Amino acid sequence: MSKNIDHAVSVIHVAKKWMSFAVLVLMTIVVFLAIVELGIILYLDLFDTKDDVLFLEINELFRIFGFFFIILIGFELVETVEMYFKDNVIHAEVVLLVAVIAVARKVILLDLEKYDPLAIIGLGIIILSLGSCYFLIKKCYRTKRL
Repeated sequence: MSKNIDHAVSVIHVAKKWMSFAVLVLMTIVVFLAIVELGIILYLDLFDTKDDVLFLEINELFRIFGFFFIILIGFELVETVEMYFKDNVIHAEVVLLVAVIAVARKVILLDLEKYDPLAIIGLGIIILSLGSCYFLIKKCYRTKRL
């Protein structure tokens, strides 16, 4: 009975590795396509002859910066899956970094007039919490290395 359970666990472990690899490949493709799309959008916005602005209007800048942050989040997610693929462990530091980047993107693109002040205060609390968690984890890792 124990051999059957050990064999089943090893088959599941191998299947998990292949699924992690498939997710890693697919995420890499998505991030690559997002970079290509960002390049195309940037090119089209820069060389648009219809508007009177020399380079980019402010709403185009916000859209492009939002796109950059989405790509950064994609990079971090690829790194998270890569670390899981190698170590079979999800690193809290990387997951928190993804969350910090996502919240930073939200803050940069936030239209303060559309939101209730209480929602903005809540977002501030989320930012402080994520920053504190990230700081404590980094401090813990530094202490372990010394």
